[in-house]
Amino acid sequence: MKYKFVPMNKIHAQKIIDNWEYEGEYSIYDYVYEKDDLLDEGGWGFNRFAVLNEKEELVGELTVSFFREVENDAEDDGYVEAEIVKSNPSDIFEMWVGFGMRPDLIGKGSGRDFISECVDFAVDIHKYKGDYVRLGVAKFNVRAIKTYQRNGFEVFDTCRADINGVEHDINFMRKKL
Repeated sequence: MKYKFVPMNKIHAQKIIDNWEYEGEYSIYDYVYEKDDLLDEGGWGFNRFAVLNEKEELVGELTVSFFREVENDAEDDGYVEAEIVKSNPSDIFEMWVGFGMRPDLIGKGSGRDFISECVDFAVDIHKYKGDYVRLGVAKFNVRAIKTYQRNGFEVFDTCRADINGVEHDINFMRKKL
């Protein structure tokens, strides 16, 4: 399947927030928790994209973030604002990606192509020259981890983090470009 990536907009963001609910333990990924970020127009077209299928239907979202290396005891996590990334094109920051598929499409066998096309798009649009693309995923989310592994991602670190008020073990994964 070929996907089309368009800047996130209010219509797509609201549809995701209002309608995308995941079952059981996967409900930590419900977009109602990400409402403010998803509706932040400042990131649309730079780090937030709606993913459409061949029929122009909304099937997913892609989030791209950039970080710089920091010491473990640093006061910040290394997140780099979009303006800094844009104004320093020769600098190489770590690219992190996040994905969301419409809940009714999960488990239908399209995850591998979806992830592959999202990563390719993110690397291309940002002319990313780093060695790796990275992501974080809750350790219990075995189905996503297997799909990421099939796309060449490997676990390189773990941590414990809060996701919407609940502590979870997180796998940090990366793919060599």
